[in-house]
Amino acid sequence: MRQLALALAFLAVLAAPALAGAGEFEVTGYGGYTFPFYSQTFRYDPGAVSVPIPGVSVEQSGQFELRASGGPAFGGGFVFYPAGGFGFEIRYDHADITVDAQSASYAVRVGLPAPLDPVVANLSLSQGAVDLKAVSPVSFNLKFRTAGPVRFSTSFGASRLGDIEMTVTQSIGLGVIGFDLVQGNAQIATLGLKATATGATGSSWGANLGLGLQIPIGERGAFVIEGRGFYFRRRTVEWAPVLDRPLTAIEQTLLQRVLERLDPVEFEPWWAQATIGFAVRF
Repeated sequence: MRQLALALAFLAVLAAPALAGAGEFEVTGYGGYTFPFYSQTFRYDPGAVSVPIPGVSVEQSGQFELRASGGPAFGGGFVFYPAGGFGFEIRYDHADITVDAQSASYAVRVGLPAPLDPVVANLSLSQGAVDLKAVSPVSFNLKFRTAGPVRFSTSFGASRLGDIEMTVTQSIGLGVIGFDLVQGNAQIATLGLKATATGATGSSWGANLGLGLQIPIGERGAFVIEGRGFYFRRRTVEWAPVLDRPLTAIEQTLLQRVLERLDPVEFEPWWAQATIGFAVRF
């Protein structure tokens, strides 16, 4: 709401000269698709594990990945041209970005004294889930356009992005909590983790840059093709355990070690979008 109020106030300042007959006012609506650039691989382990049995060693580690893909984009823009091809633009963009969790696994190797073979276990974990609400920046730009019926344009400036609402859930391997030397198998504990950012990441300023082409339709209308990129600073979200059962003492120790070695989610809102739309000049 704060971003919308700021945009409306700025729009009123731009519209006043145009309504008074000075310069030109342009309104554009558009829709298209986003192309995000976020991906992050998480590798973790519980650290060194000491086993009170001579000749036995334990090596273990897990990993999973978060990767973004595109979604619909739409928005609108308002430009005031005081004269010629130079103008002031305010725009609102609404971009859907999908983040998927994939490649969750945990690998264990227990070295045993000769002549016993090592115990090797590869655990496939359930796929995680990511719920990311659409991001909606408001931008304040300078815009330049060429003369003539077919016009090329560029605009750039500052963009303000509010809180990011995102929840990531993922099952991980805590580590080996027991093994059977006779049967040659290991018992691996698992647990769910959650990283939540809802109204706690804060708003931030970033930047945007776009290139466009306008093809005239009638006296005051134009078909618009545009490509634009947005960049904002990284948002960091910490993991927290989802306890579905009481943990044993060894599981609590493993959980603490894993959390110390597991990187936080570092989501970087950085994407490009390709859109088409329609502009009207007054």
